[in-house]
Amino acid sequence: MKRAFSVLLAVCLVFSCVIPAFAASVYESWQIPVGSVRMTAHRGYSSVAPENTLPAFRAAGEAGFWGAECDISPTKDGVWILMHDDTVDRMTDGEGRVGDLTFDEIRALTIDAGSHVEDFPGTKVPTLTEYLDVCRAYGLHPVIEIKECAPAASMDSLALLLSSREEKAMFTLITFGREQAVRIKQLLPETPVYLLLGGAPGEAFSEAVQFCVDNGLDGLDFAFVWGRSDVKLAQKAGLKTMVWTLDELEDAEKFYRWGVRDITTNTLTPERPQGTVLQKLLWAVRDWCYALCTHLKTLVAGVYPGGTVPNVGLC
Repeated sequence: MKRAFSVLLAVCLVFSCVIPAFAASVYESWQIPVGSVRMTAHRGYSSVAPENTLPAFRAAGEAGFWGAECDISPTKDGVWILMHDDTVDRMTDGEGRVGDLTFDEIRALTIDAGSHVEDFPGTKVPTLTEYLDVCRAYGLHPVIEIKECAPAASMDSLALLLSSREEKAMFTLITFGREQAVRIKQLLPETPVYLLLGGAPGEAFSEAVQFCVDNGLDGLDFAFVWGRSDVKLAQKAGLKTMVWTLDELEDAEKFYRWGVRDITTNTLTPERPQGTVLQKLLWAVRDWCYALCTHLKTLVAGVYPGGTVPNVGLC
């Protein structure tokens, strides 16, 4: 009986992968099933408006993104503001390190760089609170990067601010700073915390995975340079996976096939591409087959606990 069940599962797995492959051949490229990927706008919709500004986050909300990523660090007087760099030099008409300037000093500056900056005159550096208000207004999931320049001691004030929000269950926190990651996870144990990983020489994916596991972090948010074996390693360790920054559809499709369901992008949109009736039909079949493939793998894992489920075709 168990043998017959195994054969049936194997046949279903093959068909649930072969049919999507056929459906894919009808398209110019492999299309990501609608609603199956959570797309996050990198620093807001930064190809439309200057990064880390309220106009960029409003644009992300209007475009229908699932989430909006931002970068935060505290000012000299402890106000959490949005700025990717540890200085204000690149994005504003001023200069100086964020941690050496007061909030009033930073607020007096004007954003003078970024996408279509001329369309947003007088734009100011926003606070974390203002960003969260925009996310709430548009139903965006806040993906908050804690910059490494933020002292680990400042995690207490950040945790206090986030825990005071009504939508506190929605946040995802990401950071390259390992001390910051461990501390904020201790303070906000129910909030997903991901370790960021770039692709510079000398960085070890396996070591980052082990660090996440050892410290109770929820996932790994990694650069697009890593491969399928790395993704599978993180997933096998029970970590959630996010990838940045994907601006080409073929790259997004590749990571989708590898099982990544969180994509950060500057330029891609979450809109459903148009197609012929036949394409839409095959798309629907393909989406259904992917769902079946996922359920079957879960079922196999339950029947053979501790075993591995082989990847067949594109599954």
